[in-house]
Amino acid sequence: MIDRRNRTLCIVIFSILTMMSVLLMSGCSQTEEDPYRTAITKVLEHQFNGPDEKFMELLWNPKYTTVVNNKEENKEFDQYVEEVYGPYFTDSELDFFIAAFATSYQSRALDTGHKLSLKDITIEQSDKISNRYTFIAKVGYQKKGDEEKIANVEGEVMFSTKEDGQIGRFSYGDDDGLLR
Repeated sequence: MIDRRNRTLCIVIFSILTMMSVLLMSGCSQTEEDPYRTAITKVLEHQFNGPDEKFMELLWNPKYTTVVNNKEENKEFDQYVEEVYGPYFTDSELDFFIAAFATSYQSRALDTGHKLSLKDITIEQSDKISNRYTFIAKVGYQKKGDEEKIANVEGEVMFSTKEDGQIGRFSYGDDDGLLR
């Protein structure tokens, strides 16, 4: 028969081991989310799933465009862009990104009747420049009735050093012929 002292010792040891196991398991199941990788992922998800019908409708339908002081404005499109992409970009880079890149893949997919689907993303942080990231997005594209093809789209992202967590420059490089 186990005396009272040994029994208490066994309970204490068992309790400590149980708590350590729970802490170890909960620590392994939680991964720290990198806000920079999250921002890149969200932008690529918006770029390479679709085409985004609302984005394209607001962009191309003339009923959303008005002329004020001899300048075209599209407040609905601007608001949608701000909601979708705004949280991830500096104000100046958002304007540049929309003008230079945001419409390219969506418009091409719509024009050619393709559906885009983001399959996978590889993101790497530069060893030399801490706010520089490169990515490769594996993008599926398929025309109705055709076999899906895959393109690897490469790019680079520089995060602002003044606006924490905001993209200061976003560019695409080789896109494996996706825009052809």
